[in-house]
Amino acid sequence: MIVERIVADIRERENDTRPVDPVFMDHYDLMKPHQKVETQSGRVFAISLEQGESLAPGSVLYEDEEVIIAIELIPEDVLKISPKGSIQWGRAAYNIGNMHQAAYINDDCILVAYDAILEGIMKKLGVTCERVECRLEGIRAGVTQTDTHHHGELHHHRRHHNHSGEKGYE
Repeated sequence: MIVERIVADIRERENDTRPVDPVFMDHYDLMKPHQKVETQSGRVFAISLEQGESLAPGSVLYEDEEVIIAIELIPEDVLKISPKGSIQWGRAAYNIGNMHQAAYINDDCILVAYDAILEGIMKKLGVTCERVECRLEGIRAGVTQTDTHHHGELHHHRRHHNHSGEKGYE
């Protein structure tokens, strides 16, 4: 079987009595429009999404009279960044973007895949952060793996652009 489009969101099936056979994914898997996956029960199939389609937690990939196959996000090693006030939110967001991190924005925090350098930058800025294991959820923002900007390419950033955390982050 090849899944080419998302059927529905699992929240649209909350009163459904059919069992859900989950496909467990992390946030990196969600960014891949083409991949081979396996459900918890061992069903193996391919995902090859049409342009414009993207995976998300709760995406229903397949359903019939007996089962619903949907994506379930797994907990990951996460840096939970909890800025206080608009200045800290701005500085945190700027530095997350400067580190080319995919970020997930929530009302009270920003979640990113754990990165020790970014953790050090946040602490240097006085922004509360902690390393936790949780699902990377929220409004997705930032650079993703499908973007064309790579560090191996010549690109033009401001003079202070670096990734060492020593200058340009204040």
